[in-house]
Amino acid sequence: MSDQLTAGLIGLGVIAVDVLTPLVGAVVAANHIRKRGRNARLAMAGCLVMALAPVVSTIALTLWLEPLIRATDPVLGANLVPLFTLPFQLVGFGLLLAGALSEPKPRPAQPLPPIQVEVEVEAAQG
Repeated sequence: MSDQLTAGLIGLGVIAVDVLTPLVGAVVAANHIRKRGRNARLAMAGCLVMALAPVVSTIALTLWLEPLIRATDPVLGANLVPLFTLPFQLVGFGLLLAGALSEPKPRPAQPLPPIQVEVEVEAAQG
């Protein structure tokens, strides 16, 4: 295998892990929505937003890297690509932290069913 092919496969593996990790987090959070409520929803939304970052990064590299390099120098152009993904990472991380650190709302206690007491009344024999 050539060095370029190996580097490309390693890059795809890193992108796959970068996409799958937040998706697994979203699935775990979705499974805990009943127990955790709003906190799990916030964490799930954060994971889904973070999962978009590598997709945007790949699209940015594919579509906008060459124009960026032509407009600036190659080093600066390659270093500007992460700016496209930064909002997704920051918003996703903020939602994830909000879900993890906020206190769960106490659930109201369910009322106990009424207790039925059977009272036997003895007839007075007079």
